[in-house]
Amino acid sequence: MAISGCYCHGTLIESLESLKNYFNSSSIEDMEEKSLLLDIWRNWQKDGDVKILEGQIISFYFRLFEVLKDNQAISNNISVIESHLITNFFSNSKAKKDEFMSITKFEVNNPQIQHRAVRELIRVIHQLSPESKLRKRKRSRC
Repeated sequence: MAISGCYCHGTLIESLESLKNYFNSSSIEDMEEKSLLLDIWRNWQKDGDVKILEGQIISFYFRLFEVLKDNQAISNNISVIESHLITNFFSNSKAKKDEFMSITKFEVNNPQIQHRAVRELIRVIHQLSPESKLRKRKRSRC
């Protein structure tokens, strides 16, 4: 099931500003001396491994939105921003987003999960290795 990406840019900006204002008006002190994610992201930009970090950052924000979803003052803003992220990061696919988020909910202390994950590890490592990508390219050229 795809999610409509029809939120205009203005609505997104308004939602972001509204969310920012909501948190600025609370009693939580702002940690201005260091960014939470942006400094890390800048360092990874140089390495070309941006997609890995983007996945972690997107995961963080969706978990944050899950915690804040019951807050009536900002729930509409969160919906607009979440839809925008789904459109841009998951190619407008809610199913991809749900699968992505299901990974973050696996219980790593569960022996069955551990067993299955270790059993699949060799295939995961193979998929991530640069050699497997080179072989795929060579095959596709022939």
